[in-house]
Amino acid sequence: MTSKKEKGKRKKGRALLLLPFAFLLFTFSCGPRRGAVASTAAFGSCPVCHMRVKASDDWAAEIYYKDQTKLMFESPGDMLAFYTSPKSYEVDDAHRDRANIERIVVKDYQSKHPTDARQASFVYKSKIEGPMGADFLPFGKREDAEAFVAANGGTLLSLNDVTGEMARDLRK
Repeated sequence: MTSKKEKGKRKKGRALLLLPFAFLLFTFSCGPRRGAVASTAAFGSCPVCHMRVKASDDWAAEIYYKDQTKLMFESPGDMLAFYTSPKSYEVDDAHRDRANIERIVVKDYQSKHPTDARQASFVYKSKIEGPMGADFLPFGKREDAEAFVAANGGTLLSLNDVTGEMARDLRK
């Protein structure tokens, strides 16, 4: 027969073995989801800066995919860093492939309304910065972007004009 003392030691030993497992379970179940989320998700994690992103944030940008998922970005600059160099980030191959992109959404710098990034104008290197520093400032209307550049400097670009080098330059 085993004594009460030995039974107590065994219970403590089991509890200590379960502790790391419980910690890992808690950590992975409560942490932000990395990578793509459902296209209807209100929250995600930016694959560039790893910050938690809320879809309703004024600076949030999103890339929607044909498989009904999306990647969420903390800013237009992070989205453009990913868009120009997707192989630099930890996402699956399907989300690195531009052929799988359905649409790209940024928010107009002035109105904060969602706008199609493929139709938007981006201001690069103006004297005005975003909340995290230098960023690309998106405009839904080219004439608004031109007026902004006239008042604040910078270069006017389309989505296809943005290079990986420009995106990296703003992240320094």
